[in-house]
Amino acid sequence: RSTADEIGVGPVGSERCRRARPRRDVGSGVLGPAPLVAPRRCIASRPRAGGVVRMGPPLPSREIGHAKGGKKASVTVGAWLDYACPFSAKFHETFVEKVLPHYGDDVRLLVYHQVQPWHPQSTMLHEAAIAVADVGGNDAFWKFSSALYATQTDFFDANAWGKSRAQIYDELAALAETSAGVSAMDVSARLARVVDPDGAALNTGNASTQTLKFHVKLGRQFGVHVSPTATLNGMVCDTSSGWGLDEWRAFLDPHVKAARAA
Repeated sequence: RSTADEIGVGPVGSERCRRARPRRDVGSGVLGPAPLVAPRRCIASRPRAGGVVRMGPPLPSREIGHAKGGKKASVTVGAWLDYACPFSAKFHETFVEKVLPHYGDDVRLLVYHQVQPWHPQSTMLHEAAIAVADVGGNDAFWKFSSALYATQTDFFDANAWGKSRAQIYDELAALAETSAGVSAMDVSARLARVVDPDGAALNTGNASTQTLKFHVKLGRQFGVHVSPTATLNGMVCDTSSGWGLDEWRAFLDPHVKAARAA
């Protein structure tokens, strides 16, 4: 049980009550209904200066994920992909180059960063993609992603084992410039370690760290463990990175047809 459940945190001016454990009727041995009792203490959150209530860890101020396809599409396929995963590369290539062009405005792809910890360089690849999106926008992100998947073996264990973190960042920044037309210097600046002016904080990460944390946290909430994992309109579904356009059509056509008829 969370602290919020225990203390009954509710919206402004409200209280939540918790149900006590079932009550045993003394003498009869019969379990009686559990009475509604007030929590030990109720806390009503109050707006602070500027009308903003701040509590808990940081939260994204807008929907996370990188979108491509129909902006008003009723059918959205979410994809949890890892740049260090060859199966994610197949998924990306098929969906971006074949599925989305086939469906036009009817289908939208929403990609999330799925870091696989057994690929230590995976985090760096995703940080670079986030940096490219921050510097060059959505189009730059997709150009860089396609280029990164096409050259992902350059960052596999056999080729990255002896490289430093800084060396890998430099290679990714150079790839961003040649593939997406963004400044390598600007991308590198966002991949540079954030330095605490007081020198107290040592695990400060870089400018991409918080966004990547949001993606990882959302994946954990969904129970996503492997890449690629797909969702259809927010619900995890069974798909395969080995699917071609025919298999995707067999899966998506009924949903697209139903959405059109709605």
